[in-house]
Amino acid sequence: MFKRDKPLFSRPTLAVIIVLSTLAVWLLNLTSPNIELETPNIEAWRTNSGIPVYWLSQDAWQGSDKVELAIVLNTPYADAPLTQTTLALLTGPTLPLSTATINQRLTPIAAQVNTHYSAQQQQINVTFSNRPQFLSATLALLDTWLNDTQFKRNALQRYQQTAKPDLGQTQLMLQLFSSPPSDLSAVSIDQLSTHLKRLKQKVSHIVISGALDDTAQQQLTQGLDVLTQTMQTATPSERPMLAHQVGVSELGKQSLQALYGAIGLHPLTSTEDWLALQIWAKDTLEAQKRQLASQTGQWQLHLAPPQAFVTWQLQVPQAVLQSDAITAAARTGWIVPSTLPSYQDQAAFKALKQQLLTQLQGLSQNPSWWRAIASSVALPNAPLPLEDFANTYSEAANSFTMEQYQQRIDQLLIPSSRQEVLIKL
Repeated sequence: MFKRDKPLFSRPTLAVIIVLSTLAVWLLNLTSPNIELETPNIEAWRTNSGIPVYWLSQDAWQGSDKVELAIVLNTPYADAPLTQTTLALLTGPTLPLSTATINQRLTPIAAQVNTHYSAQQQQINVTFSNRPQFLSATLALLDTWLNDTQFKRNALQRYQQTAKPDLGQTQLMLQLFSSPPSDLSAVSIDQLSTHLKRLKQKVSHIVISGALDDTAQQQLTQGLDVLTQTMQTATPSERPMLAHQVGVSELGKQSLQALYGAIGLHPLTSTEDWLALQIWAKDTLEAQKRQLASQTGQWQLHLAPPQAFVTWQLQVPQAVLQSDAITAAARTGWIVPSTLPSYQDQAAFKALKQQLLTQLQGLSQNPSWWRAIASSVALPNAPLPLEDFANTYSEAANSFTMEQYQQRIDQLLIPSSRQEVLIKL
């Protein structure tokens, strides 16, 4: 049998091999292919009434007839109850001399609308077709809907009878913002009409996301001039005063059903701020669900100025509350950021970052996602402008490090503003 008494490699040679192998692994990690994220083309102009318009497009969207539009409003938190009611009823039977809703009239021409309310920002969103025969009809109908609105008394009565306010969310906002909204025990048709006019004087900007050829762009530009003839740009709103002391309240005296929470944020100034919040929110939600053995929970990031904040909501399984240990933990849904896997463990951070990159690869090709980014994250005259976000987010996402993540989370959160509501109904 063949036998070798000497080692296969000498010690100096073996040392060189180890060093070279380590270097090869390092170079492989360093040169691993990045995920290239789509960047839209951005064009900007103003309507005749001075409303800023931003149009986002990608070459890949050519051939698609779906276009997204958002009219972004910034009304003060003090008007919250009236603003919520006005936006909710706006999509009802408000067309002149008609009992049809706006969407009943838009559906045959391949369009639809919805409204969105948040304490810091509101939106009127429209999805429509860029085909000329549909686009002209859509713009004409939207003009009638927004500029000749007629709220109906019976629609208001039905809304008042059937609307079920989210008591937990209402209480949470009362705690987060130390100045409560105006008391509104009853709403009249005249109040709705007056407030809609006021809303239209609080327009931040308009976002268009999708493919438009020269004809469609000209048609839409002219249509927006007509649509916004009664609108004005919003003057900067005063930042509402955040709570400066952690607070926990209880609604009800029975068994715990749900946990609501919120915390204020400093303004976003970079794409890295936004990336950090995506990872932090996902990791915290998973940690909260593990802590409560809950399968149902959600987070919402409210990043629009003048005051950014986040909210969360978790359902508490009743079987879980039979455990004294879990019952004690269920007194709060808060997870200290520095205890999260993404904050402590490099592998956990990399896994979440990779998940985010994979999601962004698909989202970055979606007009709806870009409409949302340009409406609620990267805004005109904000510390994080839309152009900066679009031009930097791909490189920033690929090069984002755990150290950057830790630093951004530590800087963004305002711990003293944290509020929670325990629902015990």
